[in-house]
Amino acid sequence: MARFRLRKAKAPGEGGFSLIEALIAMLVVTVGLVSMAQLMAVTTVSFADAREASIATQQAQAKIDELMKLDLSSAPAVQITPVSPDSLTQNVTNYYDTPLTGVTRRWRVEAGPVSDTRLVTVRVVNARAHQYGATIDLTTIIRQW
Repeated sequence: MARFRLRKAKAPGEGGFSLIEALIAMLVVTVGLVSMAQLMAVTTVSFADAREASIATQQAQAKIDELMKLDLSSAPAVQITPVSPDSLTQNVTNYYDTPLTGVTRRWRVEAGPVSDTRLVTVRVVNARAHQYGATIDLTTIIRQW
């Protein structure tokens, strides 16, 4: 004896996705993926700028450490900087160097608040940074020991 199975008729709406619903779902997913791609691009540039800002800060601190070791009475790099030209905005002999490709360190030396001190401002101009960290200024007082 053969058994027959009867199929139950499907009610309206139980069928699956229609073509329109599938296209709308694909559109929503595409918009989300494009937004994620743009976010990744912005994140990558921000990460690179943060890395360059960190490098610039390290370079400024290294220059201050180097200047602190010099004799304030005889070393040209720690003599009080002439007012014109401004050694922070342009390269002035004895008051700039280029420790890395695309990185320029400039510094200005002023008289400190007491004798045997200097107020030193080091500016690192980083041409490799896109926006943040392109210019870093670090100011401190150094003393003759």
